[in-house]
Amino acid sequence: MIPPLIALAAWVPISLFCFRRYAVRIAILINFVGGWAVLPSAAFAQTNNPFPYWILGTCLASDHFFTKASVTGITCLMGVLLFDRGSFLRFKLSFWDLPMLVWCIVPVFSALANMQAFPVLARSELYQILAWGVPYFFGRVYFTDTISLRMAAKAFVIAGMAYVPICLIEIFTGPQIYAHLYGYQPYRWIGAGRYVGFRPIGLLEDGNQLGIWMATSALIAIWLWRRRLATAIFGIPVAWISGILVVITLLCQSVGSIVILLCLLPFVFTRQSYLPRAVAAVFLLAILAFMGLRVANFISLRSLVEHNAVAHSAAEFFKGIQRQSFGWRLSQDEKHLDAAMEEPLLGSGAWDWWRTSGSRPWGLWLLAIGMYGLAGLLALECLQLLPIARTLWSPLARGDMEGFDLRNALAAAILMSAIDNLANGSMILPLLLVIGGLSAPTPSSARSTTNTRMRA
Repeated sequence: MIPPLIALAAWVPISLFCFRRYAVRIAILINFVGGWAVLPSAAFAQTNNPFPYWILGTCLASDHFFTKASVTGITCLMGVLLFDRGSFLRFKLSFWDLPMLVWCIVPVFSALANMQAFPVLARSELYQILAWGVPYFFGRVYFTDTISLRMAAKAFVIAGMAYVPICLIEIFTGPQIYAHLYGYQPYRWIGAGRYVGFRPIGLLEDGNQLGIWMATSALIAIWLWRRRLATAIFGIPVAWISGILVVITLLCQSVGSIVILLCLLPFVFTRQSYLPRAVAAVFLLAILAFMGLRVANFISLRSLVEHNAVAHSAAEFFKGIQRQSFGWRLSQDEKHLDAAMEEPLLGSGAWDWWRTSGSRPWGLWLLAIGMYGLAGLLALECLQLLPIARTLWSPLARGDMEGFDLRNALAAAILMSAIDNLANGSMILPLLLVIGGLSAPTPSSARSTTNTRMRA
């Protein structure tokens, strides 16, 4: 086994070599997408508890500072400073960057409001910048034009293809690879048993994240094939890749990921109609309504299941097929709503604000409220949802149909993650590269590619 901290430290020279050897944009994709695919999450302290609920995903600051999220942020900063430092001068703050700006500084205001010590403030602020701000920033600088967006789309498809053999192995053997390579993985056996074999995890944080990883790759691959944005990747026809990724997504048996993928397919197969916009509008409104109703505690799901015959029958059905995890996650969130809203504006500033309850919420949105209050939640959701809405309704990209299609494909991938965050506390942070790219004040076409040094 490779100790996780050794593996994370080894990523520094590996990433810097990529910056030295390859074009800057390619090195950035290798650093973030490749790093997320192969690095350990963090150096977790092993426990005999079969359900270590207190261990959070790496997208939020917790008791682990050196994680795959922070280390890839550090290495990207080092690589660009060494090999293309002029890129910092090309960035100009715009209105569309405000959600990320607020999300990056809200830990400071939350810590000050709760009178936390300076080391605690600095630690949480630095983690937020490294994990979220750095990939977003370099997405804004390097991934705004059609050429770079195509590179990013292909990178996510390649990452999905790289996980195909990993998924096939673990579907038959169980989630074993992480344990053999890095040691303790807290959630590898939770929900692993499925209808056919096991649900894989690979080197990601849990089976749900791997399901979204594969579904995202499948969705983008289908888009590249259907819209003829690419014919082959590494000599393999994109049509074949699409089929393989869809099959593997189904075999991973992460029900939520499969359902989201099927619901977003109308984006792919319709262009000259209002259906994609209508589907996106429904999802965006549903996400906002879900969080609004939950924050207001307008509807108690536990009470609904107890007193409504239809809801009770649905709960019993999922319980009978042993797929009640979604309802359980919602019930856990409901249980922690009051604690999350004790400091409604700026939150508690503590990552473990739920510790005294003996359990924790699972939705990223509620974890964000407890840490950073409604200010943090508003910034987080604007960060995810505004690029989607802007891509679908803005006429800026319509002069370049290929660029328009690529932006729609990546917006659908972001939407998939935003929906998943309603029930899961982890996010695939490399998506921040495309969130940053789609947040550029004026999207660039293939013909007006920036005169960024095409080492970039």
